[in-house]
Amino acid sequence: MTFIEEIKSSSNYSGLSIGNLYPGYNYSISLTPKTNKGQLISSPTYSFTPQITKNDVIIKDIIATTTDKIKISWKLVNAYQHDTIVVNAPFTYVVRFKLQRILSCSLEKLENNWTSIIIFNRTNYEISAIPNSQYCIQVTVANDDINTQQGSQIYALTPASVPQTEPIFDLEYPMYVTNDSVFVQWKIDPVNCSKLNGFLSTFYIELKDMVDDTLEIIETKQNYFYTNKLKSNNYYEVKVFIKTHIGYNLEHYLFTNFTTKSRYLAPVDDLVAYKKSLKHQLVGLRWYYSNDANLDGFIVSINEDAFGNANNISIIAPTKCSAWPEYYCHTYHNLSPINNFTFKIKPKSFDYPEGGHGSSISFNLNDELPDSPNNLKIIDIGNTFMTLQWDIPWIFNGVLKMYIINVEEISYKDMNLNSGIQTTELPIYDELPSYNYTVKNLNPGSTYSIGILSVSTSLWYSFPIKIQAKTLVGT
Repeated sequence: MTFIEEIKSSSNYSGLSIGNLYPGYNYSISLTPKTNKGQLISSPTYSFTPQITKNDVIIKDIIATTTDKIKISWKLVNAYQHDTIVVNAPFTYVVRFKLQRILSCSLEKLENNWTSIIIFNRTNYEISAIPNSQYCIQVTVANDDINTQQGSQIYALTPASVPQTEPIFDLEYPMYVTNDSVFVQWKIDPVNCSKLNGFLSTFYIELKDMVDDTLEIIETKQNYFYTNKLKSNNYYEVKVFIKTHIGYNLEHYLFTNFTTKSRYLAPVDDLVAYKKSLKHQLVGLRWYYSNDANLDGFIVSINEDAFGNANNISIIAPTKCSAWPEYYCHTYHNLSPINNFTFKIKPKSFDYPEGGHGSSISFNLNDELPDSPNNLKIIDIGNTFMTLQWDIPWIFNGVLKMYIINVEEISYKDMNLNSGIQTTELPIYDELPSYNYTVKNLNPGSTYSIGILSVSTSLWYSFPIKIQAKTLVGT
């Protein structure tokens, strides 16, 4: 665009003031003197550009490209001619952005604060962002106080991706396993919903039979898994993935494993009446049952055959024996001294409250000969003493009252020091796995025969268990 203006000048002053120029535009000017005799030769052409300030530009055409980040760029245009792009202008910009919605969690607008970033002399910026979310972005030109003037605003949607989270167990509905079924319920942690990175589609489940090495795939919209087609007493593993409209992430899953229960509870083994007493009208039962975390008791039925008495049924806690920690024991009192008894014991669990297969034993309360102590050995020996240790008898056939310890010197170094036979009664107050006793006042270098007998409260004596040992010779 060209403008021609004719002005008159005096001999004292020549000059021209040109106004209403556009900042940032390039102008050229030349002067052609004119006299009453005509035009003279024109002056050289002079070029100039009025200075552009922050008040003379605006932001236009913000463009957002979204990948794992939001990459924004914008144009700076002349405020007076919007189709004129300003380049190479050293302006300061303020980029403001805030998270508007996390679409994986809700469509509701979030109440978030703006994040402001100040950048200089460039028209692009990258924002780290959450997938499947909406952001509001503003770009403005800053003044000297970093307050914004004219700016522009856009909204950007970040793309979805595979989830970066996994389900968690729903503790209100605990996992449940039977002999042929399993139930598992889960939920999505609301704290981590932003890590879904997409819209929930289904749950992808892998059920693996670890014995047969087979894999079953299940997809469901429900937040639980149930099947009753499992094999009993079998080991399985379960993985639960969150699947969105994008897919699922192999690195994020809920994991659990379990062993299905036996089809039926196995019967108890080695059921015996290890102690009984006609006088005290009691019986002590002992039995073995394999370790089972689901065991919660035993069902015991007592049948007395005199006069056709009905069964007396009770449930007892699974209490281990004090003397045989790998076995279970229970003592019954106030039994009829004239009857024969049949006890039937069945293990029970939460899954089998009615109990499994039963084991029976029949007996009367008559006392009998007790077993001998077991595993008699010397655990320490000196010049004048020996320390003995032995295990409790396996069957009392009564109530264990005491041990009788007989110590006889059968060879000696000095005839004058013959100590003869010592007999000691050791009372029994508790049923223990093993017992110790130290025999003292022995002769150095002598050989002793030691025998220990079990004695019941009815004064039934067992056969002795024996051992020989020689005391040390004094130095």
